[in-house]
Amino acid sequence: MGRRSRKRYKKVVQVVRKPPTRFQCPTCGLMTLSISIDRSEDVAIISCSNQNCGLRATLRGIPKIYQEVDVYAKFLDKFTEGSIEVTYSRGSEHEVEG
Repeated sequence: MGRRSRKRYKKVVQVVRKPPTRFQCPTCGLMTLSISIDRSEDVAIISCSNQNCGLRATLRGIPKIYQEVDVYAKFLDKFTEGSIEVTYSRGSEHEVEG
């Protein structure tokens, strides 16, 4: 005589998603925008690694609790308002847009 088989339970694994490190550039539309935050000076540097775009901007007064995603959202708000100074270094050219 055989005995009843036990029911096996699958272990549920929760996937923890990390925040992104590359973002979409508002000028060229490619996922080449990177953000580096200097926590000691409360400054964030936003730069596009596309050679045809070359967007660069600096945000000052970033709270210490902000991550790259928060800085990107703040940058997009200021970029669409036109209240941030943005420079473009396309090849050998350098343009400044206020």
